[in-house]
Amino acid sequence: MKNTIIIAFLLISTVAFSQTKKELITKKWSLNKVIDFGQEYDPMDSQKGDWIEFTADGKFTGIMEGLHVEGTFTAGKTVVLKVDKTKSKLQINWTKVKSVTKDKFLLEYQNGDLITSTLIFIPAQ
Repeated sequence: MKNTIIIAFLLISTVAFSQTKKELITKKWSLNKVIDFGQEYDPMDSQKGDWIEFTADGKFTGIMEGLHVEGTFTAGKTVVLKVDKTKSKLQINWTKVKSVTKDKFLLEYQNGDLITSTLIFIPAQ
């Protein structure tokens, strides 16, 4: 019985204090690293000011590859981004959120030149 109470307490504590994906992602992120062709690099000069910001109303805006990008997102078990191609300057064929933690956000995407990259963002200062 004692073990059951301890396990129940741990489960309740984990649920009560864990953040949802939406809470984790809702902030401004700065580009920290880029993964191209399996190699991790510092951002190129044209990417050094790149950022993305997610707001509680399910929208995002940012600068990627030095160009404006915006759209909407949903966050459940996974985070799904939908780029608004009419408002974005950067042509993006598809996106995939690889992971979100409080300290790191990994976004894989394919640009208009069919180059797939993974962007590693950290919380903006």
